[in-house]
Amino acid sequence: MAVEGGDGNARGQGPFRVRQSRSADAAALAEIFHSAVHGIASRFYSPEQIAAWCPEAPPAELFRQRLTDGRALWVAADGNDVPAAFIDLESDGHIDMLFCHPRAAGQGVAASLYGRLEAAALRQGLGLLYVNASEAARGFFTRQGFAIDRRREFERRGVKIHNYRMVKILD
Repeated sequence: MAVEGGDGNARGQGPFRVRQSRSADAAALAEIFHSAVHGIASRFYSPEQIAAWCPEAPPAELFRQRLTDGRALWVAADGNDVPAAFIDLESDGHIDMLFCHPRAAGQGVAASLYGRLEAAALRQGLGLLYVNASEAARGFFTRQGFAIDRRREFERRGVKIHNYRMVKILD
């Protein structure tokens, strides 16, 4: 499943291709996460909230561990096979992460990743998907058919932040 690059992608190299993530992607995933929080989520949260959420890129090892804990993780990679966005699915239907590098945002990349995830969830027989969506992701998940269950308030590093528990019943 390719997504045309529009004005270019994170590296400016042609269309995106959705594929399974691999261990070698770990450092790129950490950088995408950090860039997405600081470049996209920062439009919806205060500087203090962003600093509490993601003060620096997490270690690549954190993403390597996620690749071996039973979840499925897909990336949208550019023409040089460099990841520009990623999404994951845990065995219970939880979408823990959906992050897109700001330079690849708005090009259909997240929708392509989500399409791959939902198809896999249906093949697995999952009846429900759920996510704790940030303000930045709330509209995207609404467009994918998710409904807000409730607003969640929590603290990270002593700073109050919120997101939304959202659910989607699969047919």
